[in-house]
Amino acid sequence: MTTLGHEAEEDRFSFTPFTRHPFFTQVNRWIIDKVICPGRQVIVDLGCGPGAVTQLILERVRTQQPPPRVIGVDPSSSAIAKARTAISSKLAEFVQGSAEWLSKLVSSADAVVFLNAIHLVPNKAQVLGEIRRVLHPGGGLAFNSTFFNGAYVEGTSGFWRRWIVRSVQALKEKGIEVKHNGKTTAMEWLTPEQYGALCQAAGLKPTTIELLRVDMTRQALIDIGHFSLFIEGALPGVPLEEGARALEVGLERTMEELKVESVPRNWMEVVAEAV
Repeated sequence: MTTLGHEAEEDRFSFTPFTRHPFFTQVNRWIIDKVICPGRQVIVDLGCGPGAVTQLILERVRTQQPPPRVIGVDPSSSAIAKARTAISSKLAEFVQGSAEWLSKLVSSADAVVFLNAIHLVPNKAQVLGEIRRVLHPGGGLAFNSTFFNGAYVEGTSGFWRRWIVRSVQALKEKGIEVKHNGKTTAMEWLTPEQYGALCQAAGLKPTTIELLRVDMTRQALIDIGHFSLFIEGALPGVPLEEGARALEVGLERTMEELKVESVPRNWMEVVAEAV
C-alpha cells in the first residue's frame, strides 16, 4: 500500500469520529481539570493523536500566567502532522515518538496526561516508569480508558458478547471466516486496582481512581465499530472494510433484538502524583 493509500485508510478507520461525541469531551475534560492547575508549566499530552485532547488542555490553560508549554507526543507521523495543522497556538508543540521512550523526548514535566491509550501499551510498567522519570516530585499524571476490566456496567456484558456473535454471523453470511489466530493489537485489560499497583511500583501515588458512567449512543457505537483497532480486536484477521460493515450489521441486529437505543459503559479515570 502506498503512503497516500495508508493515510487514506487511517482516516477511514480512525478514532476521530468517536472523539466528537459529547461524552468523550466530558470524560477527558473531567480528568484534565483534576491535574492541570496553576504552576504546571510544562504539560505533556502523551498519545496526543491529531490533537483533540491537546485542544482541551489549551482551553484549560488559556488564562494561566505565565503561559505553560504544552507538548504533544505521538508515534504516528500522520497524527502529528494533523495536530500541527489543527492547532495554531504558540503554547503547543508536537514531537513524534513512543511512550516507551518518553524520557528521551521530553527532559522534564510538571504534568503528563495519557488519555484513551494506556490499554494499547504492551509494557505498561515501562511506560509508567518513563512518565515518572520526566515528572518532577509532586508532578501529576492523569490517564483514562474505557478498555479495562470493569468497563462493562453490570447487566450489559451480554450486549457486547451478542454484538460480536451477530457480527461474526454477518461475516459468515458473506463467506468470510474470523481467524481467531489472526494478528491482533496487544490490548491487556487490567482492573483499576492493577493499574493502581503499577502506578505505586513506578513511584506514582494514585490520588483518584474513579469510574465515570456514560451512555454510548447508537452512533457512538457505530463510530467505535469503524475504528481499526476495535475491528482488529473484535474480528481478528478480517479486512477492515468487511469488519466495519459486519460490526454495523451486528450492532443493528443486537439493538433490535434487545430493544435498546444506547448502552452504558464505564470510563476509568486515574490521577496520580509523582513521589
